[in-house]
Amino acid sequence: MVATAKLNREYAWRLAGVGMLMVAMMLWALYDGLVAYPRQNSRYAEVRPVLVEMGLTAGELVKTADDGLSVYEQVFLERGISVPKDAFGRLKTLNEQAQARSVPEGQAESFRRQLIEETRQLLEREVRSSHDINSQFVMAGIALLAAVVAFTVLYIRSRRCFRATESGLEGFTDESLPYSVIEEVDWSRWQEKRIVVFVLDDGRRFTLDGWHYGGAEEFVEMVLEQRPDLKIAERGEEVA
Repeated sequence: MVATAKLNREYAWRLAGVGMLMVAMMLWALYDGLVAYPRQNSRYAEVRPVLVEMGLTAGELVKTADDGLSVYEQVFLERGISVPKDAFGRLKTLNEQAQARSVPEGQAESFRRQLIEETRQLLEREVRSSHDINSQFVMAGIALLAAVVAFTVLYIRSRRCFRATESGLEGFTDESLPYSVIEEVDWSRWQEKRIVVFVLDDGRRFTLDGWHYGGAEEFVEMVLEQRPDLKIAERGEEVA
């Protein structure tokens, strides 16, 4: 009789799912860095001269008109271009900061010219900076690394198979381990997590995780048939 513990299918699918999710995130980040962000900058470059030429302050650009749209939004929508929300948000922030500042007495016009210049400088900035673009490549690299780790773990564990035969344990080492070399068994995590640790007489410890490997319970039952002295019952517990 042989009891076999091999990769749990549910665990394998979850691990593969994590890997595929990381691959999707990598592709998304690469798309943003290589296509979406540069395209946003290119389209914004078409509209920027129009916005700068208007010579308006940030507040005048973001102020909502009767139709519910701001001047800034109208310029983009008239050209069939999506409004860059990040750039629009920066203009709103600049307007809020300007409103919090006090206007020097008798210098309203010069203050407005200053606001127009600050707005122009903000409009000259690209929607997506080089830092934004490079961040996508960093994110893609991290996602790729996570995907490689997930699929590597899946590959390694899928090739492992543990067997409890009448003569000993197989799969922990290159050779079969006779039951006589098992000094004790750590059952502390068995009831809650289905994790068992076999401690050998030479100090080596081998772990079998029932969540990672299906058939762990049958495996343990086979071990206890051959070594009933290792039963959990001796510690005041029962094998489920």
